[in-house]
Amino acid sequence: MKTSVNFQYILKNREPEAAVKLVKNAGFAAIDFGFLTEEYYAETGLGEDWYRQLRCFANHNGIVFNQAHAPYPTSFKDPAKTAVRFWEVVRAMKHAAILGIPVMVVHPMQHLRYYDDGAPELLFEMNMDFYRRLIPFCEEYGVKVALENMWQREPENVINHSTCSTPAEMIRYHDTLNSPWITCCLDLGHATLVEDTPAFIRALGADRLRALHVHDVDGIHDSHMPPYTGVTNWTQIAKALKDIGYRGDFTFEVCAWTNKLPMTLHEPALKLLSDIGHHLVNQITE
Repeated sequence: MKTSVNFQYILKNREPEAAVKLVKNAGFAAIDFGFLTEEYYAETGLGEDWYRQLRCFANHNGIVFNQAHAPYPTSFKDPAKTAVRFWEVVRAMKHAAILGIPVMVVHPMQHLRYYDDGAPELLFEMNMDFYRRLIPFCEEYGVKVALENMWQREPENVINHSTCSTPAEMIRYHDTLNSPWITCCLDLGHATLVEDTPAFIRALGADRLRALHVHDVDGIHDSHMPPYTGVTNWTQIAKALKDIGYRGDFTFEVCAWTNKLPMTLHEPALKLLSDIGHHLVNQITE
């Protein structure tokens, strides 16, 4: 099980080669690449050679790209914007393939108010069409798509359920799509905000759950904090992952936290995060 960290915030402050070396020196085995700004997914963005060179440099330094995050949101109230975003997701998938990434997390559509009458079922139908349209590109590029459990700040501006935020709904999405190219990424922070996270892990099981977004929360906000700094019960999460025989990687999604620190503290902060990751992985695999 590789420890991995999301790359986009590290990349904001330094050249790609320096960012790769920083992650490697901190003790991570892999990098999660976020296609979250236009330069990474727009038609006029970085070309394919940029991704080839980045992969070559990373591999030369003994580190791989294990996971990606597609552009988000994946849907808008404006159908024209949603149509454009579909092809931006496809372009990101192509670039992920160049980096050698086997799985890309793609948010489900959730542009409707989830608590409105009929919204969950309407979103289900929209999402079935959306993900089914992606599967041929998965086959072409050799990249799996992972569903992610979401949240909305509704009603009354409080974080609450949204698309795939319950085990039953995520399982329904995954099993209805019924494709070897579709898997699940459980965002542990999102789950902690609205569900029993260890129970969520056990409900999905190892055959569905093949990726993680690892971060802690304060119980009120999607705060993307390092483990052990919020309300999440990491002992129980590690036990649940061990009990199901989890076979994916351990991928952090907390580097916005790192960027709040002075640049001189980025390396020790990432080293601490890596040490936390290895500590938790040892609990899962021993």
